[in-house]
Amino acid sequence: MNFFDTNLVSCRPLSNLADLLKWSSTTAQKYSVSSLNSVYYSIDDQKPKFLVCHDMKNNYLGDKFFQGSNSSTEYSFYHWNFIDTFIYFSHHFITIPTESWINAAHENNCRILGTIITEFENGEKLCNQIFQNLDTIIDKLVEITCHYGFDGWLINIENKINQMEKLEYFVQNLRQKLKKCNDKLYQIIWYDSVIDSGELKWQNELNCSNEKFFHNSDGIFLNYTWKDHNLKNSVEMAKERFRDVFVGIDVFGRGCYGNGGFNTSQAMQKIHNTDLSYALFAPGWIHECNDETQYYENSQKFWSLLQKFTQKRTIRHLPILSSFSHASGKNFFIQGQKLTNSWNNLNLQSLIPLVDNSYWDFDDGFFGANCLALEAGTNSLFDLDLVVDSTKVFIFELIFKTDAVLNILMDGEGFTDVKLDSNTDNNQLIILKKFEKRIHSWKSMKFIFKFKNDLKLKNIKFSTDNCLKLGLFRFFQEQDEINKTKKIKLNPFEMDYSVMKMEKNAYLLVKIYLSKLSCKFYSVFLNRKLGINSSKDENLCYIGSSKKEQFNFCLKLNKNIFIDHTNESKNDVLKFSLIIHEMDKMMDNLVNNEKIFSDSNSTHDLNFDFPLLKLHDSSKLNFLDQIVYDLEFFNTFSK
Repeated sequence: MNFFDTNLVSCRPLSNLADLLKWSSTTAQKYSVSSLNSVYYSIDDQKPKFLVCHDMKNNYLGDKFFQGSNSSTEYSFYHWNFIDTFIYFSHHFITIPTESWINAAHENNCRILGTIITEFENGEKLCNQIFQNLDTIIDKLVEITCHYGFDGWLINIENKINQMEKLEYFVQNLRQKLKKCNDKLYQIIWYDSVIDSGELKWQNELNCSNEKFFHNSDGIFLNYTWKDHNLKNSVEMAKERFRDVFVGIDVFGRGCYGNGGFNTSQAMQKIHNTDLSYALFAPGWIHECNDETQYYENSQKFWSLLQKFTQKRTIRHLPILSSFSHASGKNFFIQGQKLTNSWNNLNLQSLIPLVDNSYWDFDDGFFGANCLALEAGTNSLFDLDLVVDSTKVFIFELIFKTDAVLNILMDGEGFTDVKLDSNTDNNQLIILKKFEKRIHSWKSMKFIFKFKNDLKLKNIKFSTDNCLKLGLFRFFQEQDEINKTKKIKLNPFEMDYSVMKMEKNAYLLVKIYLSKLSCKFYSVFLNRKLGINSSKDENLCYIGSSKKEQFNFCLKLNKNIFIDHTNESKNDVLKFSLIIHEMDKMMDNLVNNEKIFSDSNSTHDLNFDFPLLKLHDSSKLNFLDQIVYDLEFFNTFSK
């Protein structure tokens, strides 16, 4: 029996038909994911759509682990505000998006699709097997989509087909059954590959050879080696659905106009001239083929060249909540206190704004990896399209740093630059209360207010004469705070552990079972020094975050620890403490007056001792060599 159940450690694809047929929602690991808000189901057809297909080293890398990893240079995507659909792609038969990617996409109001792919001779055989049991396969795929909480599929059939009518039935009925579950949410995108004769023959355009699949799907993803006449033909064939034609662009440049890379904008310009939509394949090139330590600089360079072809999507619902945190960093901040250890967890990626004249500061932050630093002047974070009710009470709070005076301004239909300030009379706002305080080195400014009239809010801007660092942005109706913020009670928990020795190293494997979770997520911190008060932040290191009722971790112990198999040694037993911090759904417990690691109602101190592990020298307080994140490594060892 393995100590760590692989299904509880990481996400995985289904690589063959047998795996798909035996898959069951009763035994499959349940993801803990947020749902896409319904106001983002429909996409504005007045502008081109933007699809990103993420293929990086066949995926399921560090992103597959439910609790993250210790790599601060792991790839993460953060230009969500430019795109409408994100596809998680690999060359496995059934690519199920990982939990972390689903959460990151939905947090940023973006659809995310999985991939169904068959290829070459094995793909032809696989399709013939699928056609013998079509309805069962379709039902399984619908169940998988709903079970894991993602939003549809890319279908990529890259092999010869002998029974075209059955392939057409598959595409049509998979889409219809998903639409019955939610007509506006789910999408099926067809990849330009096999044609109506059954041949594998990439068309690079929409034409009479592939139009059946276009009509039975929500869009077609064209191959990358198109020419100008292919784009013209596609516009003519698509008629009023021309926005549903996604023209492929390979960032690796394989046969693609402009040769990809930092020249990707050349292909974007060609597509822009036709008003068709964009399908960007493998933007992970920025990370994979360049210096990964310069990822953010290279990403900024790459996307700045594409920005003129994109439009920021508007936020159309409250609450709006952002800590501005990316999915990884060399530090982990909580209430502005810095815990130094590298980490990666896409589950923690915040709603990310894209702002000109700004940069990401990974040496400072309020929660997570970093803060957003805005240059002096007037800056806007999010484009809004919010209908506000004058009978409702609203709360706006900003955690920030600046040496200058900060003015918060609002724009709406019929007005601009209305100052959010209790000392200013205006025709739009009624300020009920204003609060200011400090949280360590950060400032908090909070307003409770009403609008004088029903209106549509378009923008919230910040104006300063100096650099402005942003750590947390919260804007919501008062009832959201009442409904979603509860005093957190101590969760009952149990613990199980195992110790092992490999290559002269001692490892401690731990499982913690929690219950009655009602938080946005919880984070686990280890006191890395023995006998030291855990409230001293400099002694804490971040292990990971989760919403699941089981948390797994492994510690590689240093040479001060040995395994006492007989339990007869008189040396001191290893004892250490963990801190579990629960983040409520509105992140309210980050901004109240409690200190997270001392008098917090949302923090639990857990003390453990491990009788089989002894200290060589009890005067040496350090016991930790490193935290091991790839828990699949231990599956070959028995408990």
